[in-house]
Amino acid sequence: MKVYLSLDEPTGNFWIDNGLVELISRFGEGEHEVEEVRQGLLKELVRKTGKLGRYYDESAKQVKEYEKVNWAYPVNTFIRVSGKPAPKITIAGEEYPTAPPVFDLKLNPTGRGRCTFCGAEGPTEPSKQWIFPFLVTPDKFANFYPGLRGAARVCPRCALAGLAGYLGWLYRAQGGEVLHIFVFHSHDLRFLKELRDTVLQPLKLKYTDKGFNFPTAFAGPYIHETLLGLLLWLFAQLQRQDLGELSDAGKELLRSILGELPPIPSELKLYGISGQPGKRFNMGSFEEFSRFQELYRLYRDWLAALTTRWPQEDQVRLVNHIWDQFYQRRERGTETIWRERIARDLLGFGDFFPYVEQFLYEVRAKESPPRPLSKGSEEVFGIYAKGVLGMKEELNHKLKGFGHTLGRTAQKEGEMGLLYSLRNAKSLEEFYRVLNDIQFRLEMTIPEELLGLEGEKIMGLPWSMVKTHLSIYAMNAYLRAARPQEGRMKGEGEGGGSDG
Repeated sequence: MKVYLSLDEPTGNFWIDNGLVELISRFGEGEHEVEEVRQGLLKELVRKTGKLGRYYDESAKQVKEYEKVNWAYPVNTFIRVSGKPAPKITIAGEEYPTAPPVFDLKLNPTGRGRCTFCGAEGPTEPSKQWIFPFLVTPDKFANFYPGLRGAARVCPRCALAGLAGYLGWLYRAQGGEVLHIFVFHSHDLRFLKELRDTVLQPLKLKYTDKGFNFPTAFAGPYIHETLLGLLLWLFAQLQRQDLGELSDAGKELLRSILGELPPIPSELKLYGISGQPGKRFNMGSFEEFSRFQELYRLYRDWLAALTTRWPQEDQVRLVNHIWDQFYQRRERGTETIWRERIARDLLGFGDFFPYVEQFLYEVRAKESPPRPLSKGSEEVFGIYAKGVLGMKEELNHKLKGFGHTLGRTAQKEGEMGLLYSLRNAKSLEEFYRVLNDIQFRLEMTIPEELLGLEGEKIMGLPWSMVKTHLSIYAMNAYLRAARPQEGRMKGEGEGGGSDG
């Protein structure tokens, strides 16, 4: 039986299309024997374990050792077909197999029908988990079922592509606790193959490790924080000459994807799948991201602002640290739920500032000694608030100035409780009551901009959003003022305290 492989015949399915690209990268376009392709894939998906077993070689009439194999990690999370054992024989009272076990996956397209993925009519068979690990029956993933009517059927070409899909994924694992899988997809297979050949495969070959096969600026147990870490690392490839992992062709393609060169004609998406490995992969989330150019424009604006503020610093490192900082060290590890929530809203271009506020008041303020946000945070936040949330620069400037003065004064007067009252204001009336307390207890003048209401909005924004930004600036200034001088980074507190 033969299959025809072509870059002009996408299926539209992210897993199968990536598998087709992997097949063509290994075997080329054109007609191929199914058995030849199947055997070639099995050689790449089965790995030696470093452990030894013994079998009885009947031709040599002696017991021999062999090196055990298994499905490659983390493919073995999804492919659990055991090696087929050989017949056994008893020698000197001990039982031995007559050959090492064979790890194999059979195709059996004996029925005829329409392929669920590509629509081709011809020989098909029911889809199995090892063909497409995310399209299975409810007894496999109780929390992820596609709702198809009847079993999915698959043709030989798509079955082979499904098996090859494991060779194209990006993954990040944390022991047996969590496994993140990332897959880029485009309906243009030629573009997808170029992305694979010039960007993804070179990096995978360079960084393959037991726990991951792709670098990230940071990673954690949640999907959005790790996705953000992956994107920031890719963005950095075009900013720092010392990285040098990508060829000129790879950088040119990446620039095209991110909008620095004329845009590519094909839409690109990134799918993130996260779950807990075990006897059965327990999927926790399935996410899609496609707004690469918008996020990269923000990223460049952040770098430009930090370059203006601290021209001698490594701006890429500063940006990574700003988004990496939202975690808390605990006795049994590190909790990154704040980073996850912030990353989720950042990637969705939403309002993540309530989580920044929560982190400052519930984590940083309670540390010993307490720490402000990392250098450059306020600059980056201001750019996001203006460009995404529509905050006028004038309002942000007023909030920052008033917030810094409020924080420093509250620290000097021992009035941290006022900041918590500000943070906890649940209504417009409470907000103004706290401002009134600030005015009299700290003898401060409230900016007129905060007193001019349009309904329940202040300069076009909901009062609660304004309150959140003010409380962030105030607490950050309080923590910065409370920090011992010798513990400060160079540059902290300069320029009117406008640094993060």
